[in-house]
Amino acid sequence: MLRSESPVDTVTLADAIARRLTQYGVEHVFGIPGTHNLELFRSLGTAGIEVISAHHEQGLGYAADAYSRVSSRPAVVVTTTGPGITNLITALATSLAASVPVLAIAPGIPEGGADGRAGWLHDLPSQLGLMSRLVRSRRAQSGAAAVSFIDEVARSWQTERPLPAYLEVPFDRFTAEEELILGELPAFDTGSGWPAQAEINRAAQRLVEAERPVIVAGRGGANPEAAGSVRQIAEALGAPVVTTANAKGVLDETHPLSLGVSLRVNAAKQMLERSDAVLVVGSDLGSSEFWGPCPALGETMIRVDVDAQMMHANARAPFPLLGRSELVMPRLAAAVAERRGAGSASNAWDAADLEAVAADLAAYGDGYRRFHEHVQDLTDPLDVAIAGDSSQVTYFGTATYWKAQRPNRFLYPAGYGTLGYAIPAAIGAVLTGEVDRVVAITGEGGMLFSVQELATAAELGLPVVTIVFTNGGYQEIRDGMDSAGIAPVGVSFTAPDFVSLARGFRIEARSVVADGMNEIGFREALEWALAKNEPTLIEVDVTGTMRR
Repeated sequence: MLRSESPVDTVTLADAIARRLTQYGVEHVFGIPGTHNLELFRSLGTAGIEVISAHHEQGLGYAADAYSRVSSRPAVVVTTTGPGITNLITALATSLAASVPVLAIAPGIPEGGADGRAGWLHDLPSQLGLMSRLVRSRRAQSGAAAVSFIDEVARSWQTERPLPAYLEVPFDRFTAEEELILGELPAFDTGSGWPAQAEINRAAQRLVEAERPVIVAGRGGANPEAAGSVRQIAEALGAPVVTTANAKGVLDETHPLSLGVSLRVNAAKQMLERSDAVLVVGSDLGSSEFWGPCPALGETMIRVDVDAQMMHANARAPFPLLGRSELVMPRLAAAVAERRGAGSASNAWDAADLEAVAADLAAYGDGYRRFHEHVQDLTDPLDVAIAGDSSQVTYFGTATYWKAQRPNRFLYPAGYGTLGYAIPAAIGAVLTGEVDRVVAITGEGGMLFSVQELATAAELGLPVVTIVFTNGGYQEIRDGMDSAGIAPVGVSFTAPDFVSLARGFRIEARSVVADGMNEIGFREALEWALAKNEPTLIEVDVTGTMRR
């Protein structure tokens, strides 16, 4: 909830930042203190903002990313100069790929040394220039400038595509005092009047006249208003709904019209090509979702997007609807209902078409099915989040076989495809207070990129269940090398004893050997872990049993 604050007389630059953040309702900051940012942590504490720390800035950034996704609130990360901010870059790029609003704040080298090698500790030539290539960035010399940039970023998150941003402050300026009246938060025009009603009506008419409509939901549709409208339109037209990985659960995946995360399979691509009206909500239709080029959509696409630059990305949209999905989609749903009438339509497609999509999906990673069915059975689908990695168990397993019933409960670094996301993302998710249980599901390759964050989960006493599948290396890359006739190299390694490793972090752990798909042992281990109100780990050895 946004708050206003009475004018103040004299504040430091660090105080100005902290107070503005509290006005925007920031309660948690993900941060690692360092020599150059200590004064900012003093101000955060004075402002009553809780600091969540981690053991690597990349994990810090992943936790912030997941915190924002699950809570639907922006997240703030604070690092130190040089290695602190460069360690964060991969996580920020992950948020950039998924349009997650994260504000990174870091100190910079003082004026006169910021652009060259002046010999400062953590010296990085043109730190601001580096960050400016990635995200909206500003170097602030005063509290007024810092507050102005925070307001600019807040405006962009409410009126544009919500992307990460970076605020830099020369470390010798944090204690600089100035007369500053923070005042009330600025009001932003969120674009409630656009697009024009005539454009909405034209798109609705196209949908109602279609014989084979399909809806593609991306992360831009993963908010309650847009998701509710997706369901209304789907049911009114009998239109199947396909989602991107980041939009999993926009339509309850137990709904008969849900085709889940299936853009990558041929049967779903063929449906899109045969459709005479494709409604795309907040997706760039990128090759990372299709695992290849976007299918030919012809002249049938209705596209809802807040970013004008994305309106024709990868496929031209004859029916563009520019605006925030939470504002546009309810209007479109109302226009469809007005033309279609009350009640639900029968499925516009033959059952064989939908069954073909399910069969194509089952061809990938079917060995992970039973494990995810146990996760489904033993957790409340409305009160759990699953964090994954760019690992086979996630994109062949969780994405397909765990049925999400709400959006923003499947946490996955789609698009940028990083490793090491699962554990810190699970930490960020549980800290929101929005879900009771969080399960991190990953492979040993991804696990080792951020295994140190088990220490964070243990220190905070968070009830995160980590499930790590071990198969002797990077199986997907090994398969790719085999398929290309390349002698496998750099893809096999001996995993550590994860049970002993977890216990070294004072985390209780168990192991299961998936000999002939030993689901009984896994289910018992999962029941044990979920009964604990503390972090736990289950190691599942699938070496030799999991092949695509």
